[in-house]
Amino acid sequence: MLEKLRFPIGAKLILIVTILLLVSLGLITSLVAMFVSSDILKTAKKNNFEINEMSAQTTENELLSIKANTSVLLNNLSVLYSQKNNNTEVQHWNYFFSANSDIAGIVLRTENESRQNTSGSVFINEQFLTANNLAGTMFDNFIINYKGMLDRSLLGDTLVFNATPYFNDTAILAMSFTLQPFSSAVVFFSSLSITEAFGTGANSTTVINTSGDILISSDIEKITKGANVSDDIFVRYTLKSEDNILDEHYKDESGNSFIGNAHKLEDSNVVVFTTIGENIFFEGIQATTRRNIYLSLLVWFLSILFIWFFSKTISNPLVELQDAAASIEIGEYHLNLKNNNMDETGVLTQAVSGMSNVLANFEKFTNKVIARLARLGTLETGGASKQATIFFSDIRSFTAISEKLTPEEVVEFLNQYMERMVACVILTGGAIDKFIGDAVMAHWGAVETSGSAEKDALNGVRASLMMRASLYSFNKGRGTSEKDPIIKIGCGLNTGTVVAGQIGSQERVVFTVIGDTVSFADRTETFNKVFGTQILITENTYKLVWKYLTAKEMGEVTEDGKKVKIYAVINMKDEEQLTLMMADLEKVPGIDMALSRLCVGPQGPKTIEELRTLLDIEAPDLKDTNLDEEEKKYSVGNEEK
Repeated sequence: MLEKLRFPIGAKLILIVTILLLVSLGLITSLVAMFVSSDILKTAKKNNFEINEMSAQTTENELLSIKANTSVLLNNLSVLYSQKNNNTEVQHWNYFFSANSDIAGIVLRTENESRQNTSGSVFINEQFLTANNLAGTMFDNFIINYKGMLDRSLLGDTLVFNATPYFNDTAILAMSFTLQPFSSAVVFFSSLSITEAFGTGANSTTVINTSGDILISSDIEKITKGANVSDDIFVRYTLKSEDNILDEHYKDESGNSFIGNAHKLEDSNVVVFTTIGENIFFEGIQATTRRNIYLSLLVWFLSILFIWFFSKTISNPLVELQDAAASIEIGEYHLNLKNNNMDETGVLTQAVSGMSNVLANFEKFTNKVIARLARLGTLETGGASKQATIFFSDIRSFTAISEKLTPEEVVEFLNQYMERMVACVILTGGAIDKFIGDAVMAHWGAVETSGSAEKDALNGVRASLMMRASLYSFNKGRGTSEKDPIIKIGCGLNTGTVVAGQIGSQERVVFTVIGDTVSFADRTETFNKVFGTQILITENTYKLVWKYLTAKEMGEVTEDGKKVKIYAVINMKDEEQLTLMMADLEKVPGIDMALSRLCVGPQGPKTIEELRTLLDIEAPDLKDTNLDEEEKKYSVGNEEK
């Protein structure tokens, strides 16, 4: 076997250029990272802190403004209550909601209403509810679900909650705060004004409460689903910290690095976070690095082109010869070598091409399976005992046919016939042993086995049935003259122990099989004349393949004093084997599948009588029939059982 090429000339040159490129690119990248990255990191931290500080101030101002406006309104209303002026009260509410259009409603709760588990007094902004397709009952639902936490406002706490899930996914926050010692107000307002003030950019700002509930975020889906981020690394650290302002450089659960700033608002349970990922603020460096890589790749590509054109004048002819040698090693001798250089490679190419032609012609005179094993060095030397299936076939009345043809016509006719028959053997994994005039000898399991004696025997029977189908197709249109007569053959198969090995002298050897199994396979083929059949198998073969076939016992013959049953193969009944056989048949040269299906498969013969009718074989009279006098050790019994 050829040793694999490790270091081609072109590969060596490419490797050198690649190393130089990697070294230069590495130096450039390192210098950029060293001198620029630290400055960018400082700038990113400063910008993130300023954005967080501005966002926190905006949020705090908005909350204080809403709280102050609500307190002023309610103080004014308390005066009106004492005057019992309801009309003026309604006007105050309308004016308040007109001036504070982002407020959806206000719920006033007293300590008694909290103990009685009631929602309290609800004042709603009808225009806000109508514009957002909301209902007044949504306020009550929120109050009932958050009652326990809202009661904390009666003790002086200012709390902010995400009320969006209760208001048809409209972005609404609820702020609860103390009005006086025994009452509180819950203001429901849109968070859009705060969100818009944050602006857009690479920095991400999120507002949460101390429970981890998201109040404001650029990700609307998190707000509508009432997401909680208390498990986030930076959030968890911030909530545990006693500092009101935090500046951290941290990594999330996935290992991604971030700059994070947080502000805790003094008068509420609100925390404002602003973060930015390193991959974002280092994007400029990464873009520069990418451009350097692209430029280096372009230089590398141009260098490869130059090296390729330079080295191919030497390496290509050598690679072509290497491929040719590999092809010859696996038995592919039909090469297409095109090197016409007037140098050493051109001379070597011509020599290899001539050698491949000689080997291609030589292999035709040998068994291809044997040649392949010999080429690979796996052919056993000497003789070995093998379990094999032996096959013989013969053309009926070949002498009479050949006498009516010229020698050239005989050879042409035999080549056409043998091409089909040999293909059937090769396709089923068999090996052609020899041609004896018009006869063919083949075997399965002697050189290579399919895994078991049963599989080898079954392959031999499949090949015989394929020969029947191929010959039936071959005979189409023949018989119109003495030059193209209808061809009939007989096939015999026997399975048993054989001696397989190389026989000959130092000048010439052949690989063949010998033994009683071979002799009886040859004799089995001759019984076709007596029984009026085409394919006969011995009892040894039948016992291995009977469940796959439709066959008929034809009688018994005596071999060395032992009675052996002979069976005629009629058809293949096993569907799996039939499928394999039909697939192989399509690969046989000159096959007509429509005619072939008349010989095998569901459309094929089912009885010996149908087989004889299909193949135009006359039914014999077996009564008192004996074999040739010179083979007196065999006698044929009656066909009828």
